[in-house]
Amino acid sequence: MQETSKRVNYFYDLQDAGYDADIIREFSKQLGHKPIIDINPKNSQVLKEKIELIKHEKESFKFINLHQNLDEEHYNQRSMVKLVNKYLKDDFGCNTIYYQGAIKVASVLAFGILSICIHQSLKLVT
Repeated sequence: MQETSKRVNYFYDLQDAGYDADIIREFSKQLGHKPIIDINPKNSQVLKEKIELIKHEKESFKFINLHQNLDEEHYNQRSMVKLVNKYLKDDFGCNTIYYQGAIKVASVLAFGILSICIHQSLKLVT
């Protein structure tokens, strides 16, 4: 965060559950950023049950101490990007690309994105 802040001005720190610590949140706030970090249930069974409840009710921001304003939108966009990247890697063959050259790689990724769009469209129809 510190090195990136020297080069680029930004407002949000989007991080995975591995960065869920108070010291990281405080450092982000000291830099003038807004930390948006996934919660890490660690070994708490109660917190794991709350997270499962959240997933089913889609009221995640009630339990993870984020306000329901732009934070929710940023968090949801981040989740969508992670989901698309997962689809590209695991389901549509973009985990290992054996081509060299930007045009060839871009065409493989474009076909992957097209496949995801078709796949999601078929889900809406059925």
